[in-house]
Amino acid sequence: MYQNNYLVKLIIMLVFLTTITSCLSVAKLSDFPKTSTAIDFDKYSREYHELKSPYWTSENASEYYFERDTIITNKELTDYIKQTLVALGYSITSNDYEDDFIRGSRNMTTREWGSITTVYYKLDYDKNKLQVYILTEITQDISGGRAENRAKTVGKVIEKLID
Repeated sequence: MYQNNYLVKLIIMLVFLTTITSCLSVAKLSDFPKTSTAIDFDKYSREYHELKSPYWTSENASEYYFERDTIITNKELTDYIKQTLVALGYSITSNDYEDDFIRGSRNMTTREWGSITTVYYKLDYDKNKLQVYILTEITQDISGGRAENRAKTVGKVIEKLID
């Protein structure tokens, strides 16, 4: 009798632990493209111009894209990106100027889950075009988090600085 109770409790505990660990959403650096050349900027540009509400503008998305028909220097752009990430509570964890991206991470607080945000950019001096793609992944989450597009929040701040 006692063995059956023990077995039932063990099975319940295993099911519970399996459920909890399968719900965990943890971002890994391997989830992010390693260079900006891995981003299909042309695809995002087409969606930016052709679709009224591209998916990446929704509150449930984890990405954001914008472009401008203007050129600023690489230093100006990277300064804007770093300034934005720091102002939003991120620590800069990677400045890869050769691969055209800047990454920041933000720890979990009492009100928000932690996250990693990477800002990829492309400066096309021939076409006088600036393109920016932002990807955010939650690092600690068992609930799915609230519907909030953190990448869009970062992007909107950078856009204001550029404009």
